[in-house]
Amino acid sequence: MTTPDARDYQRIEDYALLGNCHGSALVARDGSIDWACLERFDAEPVFSRLLDRTRGGFFVVQPDEPFETRRMYLACTNILETTFTTASGVLTLHDFMVAPEPGEAHPSLIRLVAGISGAVPVRADYRPLAGFAETFADLAIADGLITGEGLPSLVSETGFAAEDGRAVARFTVKGGEARRFALYARGTKRSAWRDGVGAGGVPAARDLMERARRAWAGWAAGALYDGPFADELTRSALTLKALTYAPSGAIVAAATTSLPEDIGGVRNWDYRFCWIRDACLSFYVLKKFGMVAEAEAFFGFVSTLSEREGGGLRPLYAVAGEADLTEREIGHFEGWRGSRPVNHGNLASEQHQSDAYGQVLDLLYLYERLGGTISDAARDQAIRLADFSAAHWHEKDAGLWEPRKPEEHYLHAAIMNWVALDRAIRLFGERPDWCTERDRIVERVNGEGIHPHGYYPQFIGSDDVDAAVLIAPMVGFPVDETAFARTVDTVIDRLGHGPLVYRYRNDDGLPGHEGTFLICAFWLVDALAWLGREEDAQTRFAALRALQNDVGLYAEEVAEDQSFLGNFPQAFSHLAFIHSALVLDLYAHGGRAAVHGTYADRSLRETEARAAPVIRRAS
Repeated sequence: MTTPDARDYQRIEDYALLGNCHGSALVARDGSIDWACLERFDAEPVFSRLLDRTRGGFFVVQPDEPFETRRMYLACTNILETTFTTASGVLTLHDFMVAPEPGEAHPSLIRLVAGISGAVPVRADYRPLAGFAETFADLAIADGLITGEGLPSLVSETGFAAEDGRAVARFTVKGGEARRFALYARGTKRSAWRDGVGAGGVPAARDLMERARRAWAGWAAGALYDGPFADELTRSALTLKALTYAPSGAIVAAATTSLPEDIGGVRNWDYRFCWIRDACLSFYVLKKFGMVAEAEAFFGFVSTLSEREGGGLRPLYAVAGEADLTEREIGHFEGWRGSRPVNHGNLASEQHQSDAYGQVLDLLYLYERLGGTISDAARDQAIRLADFSAAHWHEKDAGLWEPRKPEEHYLHAAIMNWVALDRAIRLFGERPDWCTERDRIVERVNGEGIHPHGYYPQFIGSDDVDAAVLIAPMVGFPVDETAFARTVDTVIDRLGHGPLVYRYRNDDGLPGHEGTFLICAFWLVDALAWLGREEDAQTRFAALRALQNDVGLYAEEVAEDQSFLGNFPQAFSHLAFIHSALVLDLYAHGGRAAVHGTYADRSLRETEARAAPVIRRAS
């Protein structure tokens, strides 16, 4: 197969996220929606040109002449505004998704084109695909409605015509005029859309946009962070919120599948699922940021899973809690820039990753310390997890990075099992087995866990270093400070590239290589602050801030040329950005001592450091 020309694909950083806490879509700078899963994040897509330039579906709205663009999100929302400037005039395109409401026939996604000045020729090009089908379904175009077997319904007052298997509309928008396109996830909703909204339906589109604006802005107003970078941190918080599946409380790792860590390579994974670890860290930073309800909903999700799993937890689940995430290859899709395979599902769901227990208990401890009341169900679930951790922490596991190779005694896993037991003791009192095993973990990590050269390696007996160990002091683990400082220097020396950080460099059982991991770069910022090396931490943080795309989004990875790699946008990267900003803000108020202790301890110190609390206590 001929390798696709890079110019045939949009850069990952050229996309912006749309979401409604059920599904998501990605819109490129040129007005093309190249990815969308309308009803669930992990559903099969309706637009998928992101992963195949010719076989994937898309929906383009753009000027029908050369143009320049600038774009932004409306303040404190996930409503995207793209401004097109051409020789003929200026127009705006507002793209947003609408959350479903019982009894109301709302579209899932709306595109509203409005003329600002002049008279701009516009082209709308619509070609959906039913999931990952091998052929496009025929489109039926009649009376402002476009339908097809297995496809959503598109409603518009603009006339479309069939053209090479697509539905295409060409029209002119003058200053003060508007056109809208409403995409329904299922069923024909033309009459419901038009009834009682006036000629052409545009008022309904604007009403729904205002409703969406109020909902996002109202949520964002709950943030009580008042430090620097408030706008950027709010953008990251809104991204995490948009990646949350409202019916269950789960949060997905990213909105996409199979965007590569290595262009042309096989490191292409489906991230549209809820990793317990990622979710706990996400809700931890949202809770620190002032958002309470999301963490509470997630406890219910995890409690149900823990009961079902007999006390343990799988690393990841589908957004409604399904455990079967069988990985299958979409063999006829070429992948972004020729990066095969395109995957649906994730084999990592069958791995054992024991660090998740510590993440859940740490989040529960933070919740209780900041005024929340632990329910009986959450208490029972937490005790089950602590008992499981005490009984199994010494066993090998797959590690948080999910290498495709035999299990090992990873230090990160041991540290997070220590967190599970430590938080259980703080929450529910000392129990002999919990205390004994917690102390054994410290002895092992600070004994045989330290490499002969004085640093913490990836796993016991390894010579390699792993950026995951950088989190140890931030979760309150009693590290050997000399060994930890040497670990930080070893990470910078072996894994660093300017402000960027690779997660590891050793063999992981897969061919090829990957980009640097943004969360690891932010973990290094936190670790440097903990060691009192504030100037280095601030310099690195400033460089990482500059890597956001034009609308404030991060991918999972960054190549050495600073282009984006991996699935997008990535919850891990955004939660890490928020956390590092909070750590540095706390350091500015209280120095090195202020960033020591557990996450919850630091949160309480943040409360004391500000005139207004950083954390809103749960009612």
